Formats: sequence, C-alpha cells, structure tokens
Amino acid sequence: MRVRWLGNACIEMFGEKHVLIDPNFTTEPERKADLVLLTHEHDDHFSKEDYKKFSVGACFAAPRASLEKFDLKGRAVKPGDKIDGVEVFESDCWKSKESVSYFYRGVLHAGDSAFFPDIEGVKLIFSACFPDYYEDYVSAFKRLGPDLVVPFHYDPIENLKDAEGLMERLSGEGIACELLDPGEDIEIK
Repeated sequence: MRVRWLGNACIEMFGEKHVLIDPNFTTEPERKADLVLLTHEHDDHFSKEDYKKFSVGACFAAPRASLEKFDLKGRAVKPGDKIDGVEVFESDCWKSKESVSYFYRGVLHAGDSAFFPDIEGVKLIFSACFPDYYEDYVSAFKRLGPDLVVPFHYDPIENLKDAEGLMERLSGEGIACELLDPGEDIEIK
C-alpha cells in the first residue's frame, strides 16, 4: 500500500480503497477519494473547499461534533466502529469536543493526539510532533513497535524544528522515523 502526506495532518492511502484523512492539505490528492475521514473538529484538520474538491461521491465519516460544527452529512463515528476496513479508535486531541484515531492496513493516524491506542500490527504511524509530548510519543511508540514513524502536523517551511526535535528524540531511542515533504509518499508491505 502507498501512503502520501499532503501537508498539515492530511494523508491519502492507496489500498483497496482510496482513503483521505483530515482533508486540509497543502498538496492536492492524486484523485478523488472513496472514503474521507476526519479525526476531530479543529479548523486546521478540515477545509470545506478541499473536502468539496476531492470528495464528491465519497463516503464521509467523522465524530458527531465535527459533522455538527461543519454542517456536514456523513456517518458519525465513535471508537469501536469499522468503516470499509478502517478501524476507529479512541483519541484525545487537545481542546477537542470529540476525536478519534483511524487504523487502516497497518497505518495509524492519530490526529493531534499524544494518546495512542493499543493496536497490533502497526507498521506506520503519522504523529503530531508537539515538544511538550515527546516523552508520551516515545513511550507509545515503544509499546506499539511500528516499523516507521512520520512526524506531521507542522509547517515544513516555517516550523520544521518541532518535527526535527521529535526525530532526534525518536532516533535516540532506536525508533525508526522519517521526515516527508508534502506530496512525498511511502510504500508499506
């Protein structure tokens, strides 16, 4: 499966379905999505313009608070749900009314959260990189044992230091990590 970072906290995954998570991007998706997911109701995770441009006809799912805030039609999700092979897990995004993490074919997207659920078979984690939570990230990644961690949810031009700081901390613990440029992708097996 191929996974591509589109800037901010947006990723697209090319598996059995073309999945787009947190549609607020700086680099456009390659094509319209089959399934669009939103982790929580913060504006930096959702752009109505981006959503409309690449999501016509797609199945849309988000926590109820997100559907209400952005006045969207879609499936309200909660931890324990499953949508087209994507598992929904508990999350804790800062100052969010309701948030979730998504897990699809070995890829974990946890939004802004420094809380990572217990999941077997994690190959790739996209993680926020807030310095106050470096120790929480390290502890969670040691527990989950991913093949690779990719920091995201930072500005790669104006604020690379948070991602570099997390990379340094993870590398010091022997946790494989890699920085991507918006539009760059990774293949996972």
